[in-house]
Amino acid sequence: MDLNWMMAVAILLPLVAGILIFIFRHYQIRGLIVVITALALIINSIYFLKLGPVEYTPEGSNWGLAITVLDYLILLFYIYAGLSLRNWLVLIFALTQIVPLAYWEFGMGAHVELEPAFVVDHLAIVMTLVISIIGSLICIYAIRYMHDHEHHLHLEKSRQSRFLFWLVMFLGAMNGLVFANNLYWLYFFWEVTTLCCFQLIAHDLTKEAINNAARALWMNSLGGTAFILAMIYLYVNHGGADALSMQNIISGGLGQAAALLPVALLCFTGFTKAAQLPFQGWLLGAMVAPTPVSALLHSSTMVKAGVYLVVRLAPAFAGSYLGVMVALVGAFTFLGASGLAISQTTGKRVLAYSTIANLGLIIACAGINTPLAIAASILLIIFHAISKGLMFLCAGTIEHIIWSREIEDMEGLAEKAPVTTFITAIGILSMFLPPFGMLLAKWMALEAAYAVPLAAILFVLASAATIVFWAKWLGRLLQVLPRLGRKFESLSLSYSVPLWVLVIGIFVVGIGVAPVYEKFVHFAVNNVIAAEQVFAEGWNVLVPGVSAVTPLPAPAVGAYPVWPLFVVFGVALLLPFLFLALKPQELRPVYMCGEQVGDTDTDEWVTAADQKAKVQLGGYYFQNVLGEAALNPWVNTVAIALLLILFGVVLGVVLQ
Repeated sequence: MDLNWMMAVAILLPLVAGILIFIFRHYQIRGLIVVITALALIINSIYFLKLGPVEYTPEGSNWGLAITVLDYLILLFYIYAGLSLRNWLVLIFALTQIVPLAYWEFGMGAHVELEPAFVVDHLAIVMTLVISIIGSLICIYAIRYMHDHEHHLHLEKSRQSRFLFWLVMFLGAMNGLVFANNLYWLYFFWEVTTLCCFQLIAHDLTKEAINNAARALWMNSLGGTAFILAMIYLYVNHGGADALSMQNIISGGLGQAAALLPVALLCFTGFTKAAQLPFQGWLLGAMVAPTPVSALLHSSTMVKAGVYLVVRLAPAFAGSYLGVMVALVGAFTFLGASGLAISQTTGKRVLAYSTIANLGLIIACAGINTPLAIAASILLIIFHAISKGLMFLCAGTIEHIIWSREIEDMEGLAEKAPVTTFITAIGILSMFLPPFGMLLAKWMALEAAYAVPLAAILFVLASAATIVFWAKWLGRLLQVLPRLGRKFESLSLSYSVPLWVLVIGIFVVGIGVAPVYEKFVHFAVNNVIAAEQVFAEGWNVLVPGVSAVTPLPAPAVGAYPVWPLFVVFGVALLLPFLFLALKPQELRPVYMCGEQVGDTDTDEWVTAADQKAKVQLGGYYFQNVLGEAALNPWVNTVAIALLLILFGVVLGVVLQ
């Protein structure tokens, strides 16, 4: 396929499809457009994988002028949103973007045309595969989900077309963001993702949705302000437009010490987008949006843009104190968010804190910046996207079965919805159990963390906390009264296809982690740091040597194949079904200190006042110790202190 067409499909097709969806509001036509667009994006991303690294600058139309105009229109909309919502933080951070940007461009006469405008290297190909495959599956899932969502809300006028317009367009903005070499163009796509996020969070137009969308807007606009200051600093102090080339920044062409301040500002921008402490509030607030939004933000877009930017910039702060501080900011977020997740009573908030924690781990790996750490960060991006995409879609399906997001209300779900429960259990297990990919990537991160001992301690504590909240939720799902017989659960195609494709993806990528790394991810790692040692060979994962935690390559000390672990895992799941099946004569009524209502399948009993009461069991959520009210003041204070130290260290280096 011609490169012009491939770039157009990746970036512009979602916009065109979004407009068509907005125009043709018939359910079937709208769904057909979404499915065709999804298939085109998936096939196109595979073509990029086949083509390999490539550079591209669009010709003909004045794309630079178009991006400039659209940039200002977006910022003017932010000002309008701040005024109309009477949200002064939105207004202030819109002004702190548009005023310096306008002065830079029109007052100082900045000219930021660059070639190549786009650089599609192996890391960008990894990202576009994640965006195009997982993001597209979420868009297909949203077709039926939004139909059910509006049916439940009894809306008089459907807003599905508007919702799908922003959802589909998000994918094009993300592809542009990961391809962009020109920082100015990257900033434009960055702001498009912020705009899409704002519109999608506010979709239901409730007071809570609008307030949370505004919070997301001002927090991400704060990051946008840092982005603009970084661009102006680079342009003024490093020789004009060439300093805005991402290739020049990460190749060290500008000089590391001199470029450290703008790189730190760009990392700060990545922190806000990735919802790192203390900016976690916007991502938690985004949970009010329909579940496909949560799935898209957490798995393949928005927050992944934040970690992508930090990982991409890793060569620019390699071996510096900035790298150590980035590692500590990420590691502390990993621990703080994991602790807060234990106290959450709703499934979506557990998933949100888990996402924040895992993004912290990825950023910490970028800060550690050894070959093993970068390999772990890229594998985490891939595995987390698949598992978290699946789990949010499961959370949405569960919500449409029991019409609740509360974990306590999910008791007995294994009996009501066995297929959904089975898929959800796989998603949960894939986050922490061997031999799934997340655990393999976390293991690599732990190996690498010895380069920053404090980060290693935080990793261990946070990893222990993750087991607690996952096990607690899974136990609630599987807690049922023993009954005979099986119920059949029917899911619509729009639900079941994305769910099962992601389940298959978890197993395929997990079993094939070694060849996937060796034939694919290894080259993406080399786009960030020279990694002569390959951590996989054939179907084996190699156990790194001692010095693999340092930038120096070292021979492996051992190896093991991953697939036998999956065989053991399968046998462990199968055995209980074969040998622990219930027989009628084995069932006894549950004794509930009174007269039971019904027979063995009862969960009700007669109280002293001859009233029927339902047995209620509850989980313990450690609210007094790990609740947001108790923990947030501490974690936010430490997180702010870490950011102040980060910039203090960087300014100290710059002013030397």
